[in-house]
Amino acid sequence: MKRLWDVVGMPGALKPYHIDTLKHIALRGGAKDFVSMSSREFGEALGVSQQSASQRILELLNEGLIQRDLATRRQRVKISAKGLEALQREYADYLRIFETRDRMAITGKAMSGLGEGAFYMKQKGYKDQFRRKLGFEPYEGTLNLKVSGADLSKLMILHGERGTPIDGFEAGGRTFGGAKVFKARLKGVDCAVILPIRTHHTDVLEVISKEFLRAKFNIVDGDAVELHMDL
Repeated sequence: MKRLWDVVGMPGALKPYHIDTLKHIALRGGAKDFVSMSSREFGEALGVSQQSASQRILELLNEGLIQRDLATRRQRVKISAKGLEALQREYADYLRIFETRDRMAITGKAMSGLGEGAFYMKQKGYKDQFRRKLGFEPYEGTLNLKVSGADLSKLMILHGERGTPIDGFEAGGRTFGGAKVFKARLKGVDCAVILPIRTHHTDVLEVISKEFLRAKFNIVDGDAVELHMDL
């Protein structure tokens, strides 16, 4: 998942009325499928002129926030993946305002990784910091959880929190980047979520623990797993 400024070109490029326009399209079902909408109807719903409504549609199209289908007599529009991310980020802000406290639950589906987690968990520069800052030395591997739906907004909140810093280091002629970790619990077992600092935001959570979580809880790909994290 890209950051918002990757979505619209630069920080601040998304205007408040863009979000309002996307919201109205979503409320009509445009988050999941194409919906028919004339500029006149759209203008009435937004409380603006037909000309202004047409301009808003064009701006959203130019930013890649919606898709438009002109194959039928009536204009049909659908929110793109980039547009959905913009709405999710807006939702994340409201979660911060009204709901977020010191703890947060987030659910993802288990998925297989590429084995990179095991490589990084073996590095002494990381292991020493995990032991000191988390109170345990992790199993050499990570549990990967793919996040979707409303939980993506919670993941955005997590990326915005400070967490516990894990410093980067050099070893064997190679540079290992920094990260931040959040203490968590999975079915009563202590663990942590690790987020690399220098990476694009993704929809995957990497979970570390002193336990081999897949074996302990018989987790297979596709299983829904809920984490309770400290912010």
